[in-house]
Amino acid sequence: MKRSVPVWPFIIAILLIGIALLGLRGCKESAAEDLDGAREQAVADLDAARLAAEEKAAAQAAEAARLAAEQARLAAEAAAAEEARLRKAEAAAAAARLAAEQEAAKAAAEREAALAARRAALDAESIALANQRAEEAAAAEQARLAALEKLRAQEAAAKEAADRERARASALKTAEEREAALARATAELEANLRNRQILFTDYKRRSHYYKSIDLTNAEIRAEIDRLRAEAAADTLAP
Repeated sequence: MKRSVPVWPFIIAILLIGIALLGLRGCKESAAEDLDGAREQAVADLDAARLAAEEKAAAQAAEAARLAAEQARLAAEAAAAEEARLRKAEAAAAAARLAAEQEAAKAAAEREAALAARRAALDAESIALANQRAEEAAAAEQARLAALEKLRAQEAAAKEAADRERARASALKTAEEREAALARATAELEANLRNRQILFTDYKRRSHYYKSIDLTNAEIRAEIDRLRAEAAADTLAP
């Protein structure tokens, strides 16, 4: 007699297989659902990420725009401040240049005035010096002329004295020569004086002889007196 095979294992196996199949089907459905959910979630996440990225990009763009605007504002303010500083510096430089030009013009005017005063002083000094030199030259010329005149006077006086001395010497010589000539003439005339001879009283021509001798001697003595008078007159003459 054949042994009978229990059926319940097969049933259990079938049940298990059915359960497994059902579980596998559920798992598949659940996995499909999970996959769809994950896909949707991923799409949502991607959309959220994209939206967040777009928002972040928009925020970054806005921040960049704000920063750019701020930088532009700061740059504009800096440019305006730099322009104001440059204008102020230019104004200060122009004022300093104007002040320097005015100071230079003032200094130039002062220098010109000082030079003009110096030139005037030099001109006055030159004129005074020229006048002084002219006066000194005139005084020197007068002194020279006076000295020359004095020298000439001294020379003339010396010449006159020499002439007088020569004249005196010549006159003395002439006087001496005249005196010698007078002495010779007088001696000759005196030698010509005649002595009267003593005649007898009874000589009849005695009187005539004496008169003749006396007349001759008188003429000789008159000539001697004339010569002596001339000599005396020559001696007394200047």
